[in-house]
Amino acid sequence: MLSALVPKRCFVGKRHLEEAVKTVKDAVFEVNWKPFFLNPTLPDGTKIPLVQYITEKYGAAAGESIKSGKGGLSKAGQAVGITFTSGRYVVNSLKSHCLLDYAATVDKQNEVAESLFHRYFENAEDINSMATLEDVAKDSGLNLESAMKHVGDPAIANKIKEEAEGARIQGVSGVPSFEVYLKGENVGTYPSFSGAQPPATFVSIFQRLLKNAKM
Repeated sequence: MLSALVPKRCFVGKRHLEEAVKTVKDAVFEVNWKPFFLNPTLPDGTKIPLVQYITEKYGAAAGESIKSGKGGLSKAGQAVGITFTSGRYVVNSLKSHCLLDYAATVDKQNEVAESLFHRYFENAEDINSMATLEDVAKDSGLNLESAMKHVGDPAIANKIKEEAEGARIQGVSGVPSFEVYLKGENVGTYPSFSGAQPPATFVSIFQRLLKNAKM
């Protein structure tokens, strides 16, 4: 799953994926989180109120839509137990991606992603803050010292930037973006799609892959 972490559709997409996984009983799933940046030039330390940012970029109507919480994605979030707050900020998500990268080494990416999403979208916390990331690491059962060392490693930050840019070069322009394949399958034959697709879309793709594998 390719995610920029800060668009609402990434949190909704995660929930829809989880619902689909529960539906398909004859397979074991592994979800790998990969980085993407919608605004790769956003400076580290940026913290702009979301409503202000949206209003300045897209106009007053768009800002009011965020404040009202009546948009389609807000309703989709409510349907899967997410309450989006309009009080959140536009922040750089590089450090969060670095923490997710560490979590991959201890099979804790889903836990970290859930905590990041909850803290950002529902609690309006700054997921670029080291203090917040420490709390995420603790919540997710990570070794705090190792996790934060990873987050602060410039080499890891450069790796994340390169991975995200690689996805952009390959044509990814929107997130969440999904690639689905059977473990051990020749990568290059997998279905890929983007957006917070409904659970039925995931289920259909899973079932098609499983059916083809049995042929």
